[in-house]
Amino acid sequence: MSAAPRTSRELAETVLEVMRTRRVVRRFTDEPVSEADVRAVLEAGRWATTGGNRHVHRFLVVRDPAVIRLVKLMSPGMLNAPTALIVVCLDLEQSEQQQVPVERHDSVWIDVGTAAMNMMVVAHALGLGSCPVTSYSRSGVSTLLDLPETVVPQLFVLLGHPARHRRQLRTGASTRLSVDDLTYWEHYGQRTTA
Repeated sequence: MSAAPRTSRELAETVLEVMRTRRVVRRFTDEPVSEADVRAVLEAGRWATTGGNRHVHRFLVVRDPAVIRLVKLMSPGMLNAPTALIVVCLDLEQSEQQQVPVERHDSVWIDVGTAAMNMMVVAHALGLGSCPVTSYSRSGVSTLLDLPETVVPQLFVLLGHPARHRRQLRTGASTRLSVDDLTYWEHYGQRTTA
C-alpha cells in the first residue's frame, strides 16, 4: 500500500525539520560511510544552485584514513578526522570554457556554499554528521591530493558517523534566534510587516 501524496506544506515542513535539527558535527566514529551514502551526499551537491547554471565546481572524495590524517595536519579548521572528506574544488578550465570570470564573479563562491549546504542537509537526513572547513593550506592540500594546477580546493565537507559527546556552545552564543530576530520588512530596521 503506497503512502498518500504529501502536500507542499507537508514536504516543506519535513525539509525544515531536517534543517532545524542539523548541527555541525566535529567528532566522528571510525565507522566508514557507505558508498551509497557518499553518493547521495554528492547528488545533493550536484543539485545545488549555480550561477547561470554553470557547473564549474568538482568534488573530490577522499576516504583513505592516512591521507585524511595528512590533510588534517595542514588544516587548522579540521579539529578531528572524519571517515570521508569531500573537497569542493573550482575547476579553472571549466570556468574559462564557460566564460566565468572567477576573479570578478561572486556567484562562483556562492555556488561553493550552496553545494556544501545541500550536502550537509542530506548527510543529516541520512543520519550522518558533517562539518564545513575553510581553514587549510591551499597549496599544501593541492600538493598532497595531487590536484592539477587548474583545480583549486575551495572548501571541505567532513563526513562521518557522529561520535557521542556533550555539546558545548561558545560563551555568549545564542541558542534560539528566531526568524524575526534576523528579518526586517520593507526597510532595514522595520521588524513588522505592517
